[in-house]
Amino acid sequence: MMKILVFGTGVLLRGLIADCAEKAQMPITMISSTPSGDERARALVASGGKFTLRERGLASDGSVVDTVREVSIIESALTASDDAEAVLATASDPEIGLVISNVSESGFKITEPKELSFPGRLTAWLRTRMEAGGAGVTVLPSELIADNGKKLRGMVAECDSDSVFLAWLDSTCVFCDTLVDRICTQDDTDPLAAIVEPYTFWAIQGESVGALGALAAANPGGIVVAESIERFAMRKVRILNGLHTAMASIGPSQYGVTTVREALEHPELGPWLESLLGDEILPAICPPLEKADAEAFAALTLLRMKNPFLVHKLSMIAVGAAVKWDARLLPTMAAYEERFGKKPAHLTTCREAFLAAT
Repeated sequence: MMKILVFGTGVLLRGLIADCAEKAQMPITMISSTPSGDERARALVASGGKFTLRERGLASDGSVVDTVREVSIIESALTASDDAEAVLATASDPEIGLVISNVSESGFKITEPKELSFPGRLTAWLRTRMEAGGAGVTVLPSELIADNGKKLRGMVAECDSDSVFLAWLDSTCVFCDTLVDRICTQDDTDPLAAIVEPYTFWAIQGESVGALGALAAANPGGIVVAESIERFAMRKVRILNGLHTAMASIGPSQYGVTTVREALEHPELGPWLESLLGDEILPAICPPLEKADAEAFAALTLLRMKNPFLVHKLSMIAVGAAVKWDARLLPTMAAYEERFGKKPAHLTTCREAFLAAT
C-alpha cells in the first residue's frame, strides 16, 4: 500500500488532496505546525480521521450538484510541536511515497529558527529517511506559488547543505512544480468539513510513475501529470484570475456589485465582462495557448463563477490588487496592443477604474 505524508491541515488539503487520495486509496498522515492547524489535527484524531466533504455547484452541463459524503482516508494526524518524535518516526515507513504540502505564503519560506520552519521540518524528515536507509520520495508542494517545487528544493538545500544528504536528495527524490485549482471553503458549522466545487484540477510537472502515477491514474482528468505545466498556469492566471481582477476593479465602483456571481449576472456588467474575456483576453493569449482549449476553459470558468452556492467577495479579490494586475492583466494588455496595434478597450476601462480608486 502506498501512503502520503502531508504538511498542513487546511481546507484545500482536505477538499482537494484528501479527496484525490481517497479515490486512490492512499492513506494520509497529516502534520500541523500552526496553532489553528494543531486544533484541526487534534480534532481529526478525535474523529478517527474522518470529515465531511460537501460538493456544491454546477456540473459541466449546468445542472446543480449538491452532495455530501464522508472522507476517511486520513490515517493519522500529528502536531509538529507536540509530536516531533512521532513525525520523524514516519520517515522510516517504506510505504510513504509522496510528500505533499500546503502551507501559507508566510509559511513557505525559511524563518528563524530554521528547524521550526516548514522547510526545516521537511528537511529533518528527509534526512531522517536517508539515515534510515529509506527510498526517496516525490515532493508535491501545492501552494499557489510559481515554481513551488524548485523553490522548495532550494530551501531544503539551504537548511542542510551536507554533500552526502544533497547527493541522496538528487539521486532519489523528485520535487515537482504543481498548480492546484479547486475552490475549497470552510464550513462555519464544522471545523473539519470542507465545501468544494464540482471542478477539480491539479497539474503536476513530472513523470507519471510510481506513487504519483497511481494517484493520477485514480483521478483521470482531475490530476494531469505533464512534462510542462506552463500552459495550465498561464490559462488559469490570465483567464480565471485575470477576469476576477478585472471585475473587482470595475464592479463595485461603477455597478455597485459586491460578489463575482453578482457581477456576471448583472444585466449590463455581465455581458460586458464576457465580451472582455472573449474579445480581448482570449485573442491576446491565443497563441501561445491553443484556442480551442482556452475557449473551453473560459466557458468553464464562467460556469464556475456562477456557482449559486459560492459567495466570492470582490473585496477579497481586490486585496493586493496592484501585484495581481502586474501578473494577471498587464501582460495581456501589452500582448493585445502588440498584436492588434491598439489598446484593448474593456481592459483599459478596468485599468482606469482601478487607478482612479487607488
